[in-house]
Amino acid sequence: ARLVEDLLTLSKLETTPAARHEGAVDVPAMLTALKEMGELVSGARHHHISLVADAGLRLTGNEEELRSAFSNLVNNAVRYTPAGGSIRLTWQLVGENPVFAVADSGDGIAPQHIPHLTERFYRIDTARSRDTGGTGLGLSIVKHILLRHDAHLVVESELGQGSTFRCVFPAARAVSSISATATGKP
Repeated sequence: ARLVEDLLTLSKLETTPAARHEGAVDVPAMLTALKEMGELVSGARHHHISLVADAGLRLTGNEEELRSAFSNLVNNAVRYTPAGGSIRLTWQLVGENPVFAVADSGDGIAPQHIPHLTERFYRIDTARSRDTGGTGLGLSIVKHILLRHDAHLVVESELGQGSTFRCVFPAARAVSSISATATGKP
């Protein structure tokens, strides 16, 4: 059922125009909920999940799509980080660009795999994938959602040192709570 759902989501993202249901998304509130979801999914594996978010930074976008992309990254971090490991979620301006990042203390990814991570069904290790679940479509979905938001994914990883996945959005999509209040928009 998850595979069919992910295939339908990916097909929709690839074939339909970007949704016009965009608004100022309260990313800090969304990430607080996703952190809690990550802690629930972690369960007995007892990951230490932290969140540092610029409380006044919102993003112009489609809330449903962004939640899907960000939750895929959080779920992957929980799935591929060994028990007791740490996962750090950050939401901040880097220069003028809003950036959501997920950094984990997992096993890391060999350099030759990084360019292929967003391909459909790409697996680094099929045996490990069987153990952790997943459909092999999550990062492809993330890539397409980011493209619809004029953004891109940056992956940094080193074997034995963990990975960081960054969603880098254009400065034009940043909305601060000060400017939202000044214009009378939520």
